Amino acid sequence: MERIYKAYSAKIEQNYQIALNKPDAFAAQLNSEYKKLRNSKSKKWKRLPKLPVRLYGSGDYIPGHYKFLSNLDFKFYIISKSLTTSLMESQLEKVLKLNNLTSIVLSFDKDNIKNYAYAKKYFNSDKIKFAYTGLPYEFEKLTDKFNIFFNISDKNIDKVYTRKFKEQCPCDSGIIKAQEACSICNKCWRSSLTKTNTWNV
Repeated sequence: MERIYKAYSAKIEQNYQIALNKPDAFAAQLNSEYKKLRNSKSKKWKRLPKLPVRLYGSGDYIPGHYKFLSNLDFKFYIISKSLTTSLMESQLEKVLKLNNLTSIVLSFDKDNIKNYAYAKKYFNSDKIKFAYTGLPYEFEKLTDKFNIFFNISDKNIDKVYTRKFKEQCPCDSGIIKAQEACSICNKCWRSSLTKTNTWNV
């Protein structure tokens, strides 16, 4: 994505630097932008109250980001590979205590699956999910170890095959269209924090 869209890459780098060097200002900007979208009358944002904000659509958590995360006014969740390592255990425990965090999805694939041995003690914890990203034939052997499966194959036969797993991401398997999918499915972000009717007021 960053190689294809140069402007996107520049924005990611800019946000990375601001988040590190001016965390209070960065959090204030995000809070302001989110509030504006929540108050918008546009149909594009009508389902925004139905889910928390996903952070790190590109990039990943680093310890220097804790400061801006702790100043966010809105509910959010994180999908992270960096927090699967034992070296980040203190950070994981710290981030889990943030009031506005609904969930951390620990993200694994064939390259970092070795981290599972350390992380498995958190499996089925309230605010932690385990996700595997890969191909259906890889996941078939891992179904009892993960809550979520992200299928990376574009082949229709694989999308259909993926539907047999209850852990499937319904967007990746083609059951739900990408637009608004995460406000319909809540596998990644649900926790005890999202159970009341007023959780995202």
